Amino acid sequence: MVLRHTTRQLRGYVSKAGHRQLADVLTQCATLYNASLQERRDAYRMAGKSVTFIDQCKAFTGVRQDWPEWEALDVQIGRGVMRRIDRAFNAFFRRVKAGETPGYPRFKSRRRYRTIEVAEPRPGMVKTAPDGKKAWVTVKGLPRIELRTKLPLPVAEHLRSLRIVIRPSGPSVDLGYALEQEPLPPNPLAVGIDLGVNNRMALSDGRLVERRRLNRRREVRLRQAVSRSKKGSNRRRKRVAMLSREARRNQVRNRNDCHQLTTGLVRQYGRIAVEKLVIRNMTRSVAGTIAEPGTNVAAKSGLNREILSQTWGLIRDQLRYKAEWASQEFVEVNPRYTSRICSACGEVTPQSEYRTYRCGVCGLIIDRDSNAAVNILKRAFGPDGGGNIPRSSQSASWFAQNSMQF
Repeated sequence: MVLRHTTRQLRGYVSKAGHRQLADVLTQCATLYNASLQERRDAYRMAGKSVTFIDQCKAFTGVRQDWPEWEALDVQIGRGVMRRIDRAFNAFFRRVKAGETPGYPRFKSRRRYRTIEVAEPRPGMVKTAPDGKKAWVTVKGLPRIELRTKLPLPVAEHLRSLRIVIRPSGPSVDLGYALEQEPLPPNPLAVGIDLGVNNRMALSDGRLVERRRLNRRREVRLRQAVSRSKKGSNRRRKRVAMLSREARRNQVRNRNDCHQLTTGLVRQYGRIAVEKLVIRNMTRSVAGTIAEPGTNVAAKSGLNREILSQTWGLIRDQLRYKAEWASQEFVEVNPRYTSRICSACGEVTPQSEYRTYRCGVCGLIIDRDSNAAVNILKRAFGPDGGGNIPRSSQSASWFAQNSMQF
């Protein structure tokens, strides 16, 4: 059995009075967050002392009785604020040790605080209807939130985290569960995956996944409407909310598509190899400075936008944790020269055509991304790709015979 942590994100439904109540609780959480952050800053500046999560929880328990608004709320809501502060400082110190840009935790305004977190949720906080299609979240001091789900929720005893996120489309409830799962049976099949822009993915067995095509017309119209609105006006606030809802819809659709794609790959293959790409470096701006302006800035900006729209990082993360759940092998390899090495004879050939790879030594003619996928497979699991390289890949007609769409 493998312990699997999974999160169910469900839309919540509350009354108008419930919306106002959630807004009041968010205001209290933002105030407590800023006070906790100030306490940590003052303790270190004045006494050189670090305040821990346990220290702040003890202090909150002592002063909670003096705050009627907090006494009316479940204590785990306040502890959730302390845990959020603790995570922010842990991430800050981790970045300092790694030599990255630290980013010291900042104070949050009420508008930037949108999450109510329950530190240690109890099973009774989530109740499910007998048919399993509806559920309710009941936490002391919060309105009753109705949930609707197509799939039955796991048993409430496995509940490990509970977060309520206020979005422009309404509240969203994130339920985290720790479940035991039977691993998939051993599967000798292996696959190499090349991530690209013209095709979102190319597999070493010849299959191609079409790239994600975003229709940005509605987004562009909404952005133009926001830019024409006066700052601080109610009209601008409503249009910003419309733009946020559109972005959220696109995000959810893409996440669901990625889940379907990665789940199919993990079920079909027992060993998966992808290229280890540093997406942050690949999408870095080339605008330069006023003294030294960059070249081909517009073209590079368009390429960066297309790379980010394919969400390679999301696909790679989903493959990683799903392979771990299924007790399968997941390998990331160095992508260097995978598009220029011939997958049949190993000769390094300069890129001659845009989408087609032609080897001048053995005569292999193949799609460039498919050639890279076979090289990724070989680099991860040996020269024979773990015995999963088709013999037909050595012929010039391999791509024409095996290329297909998911």
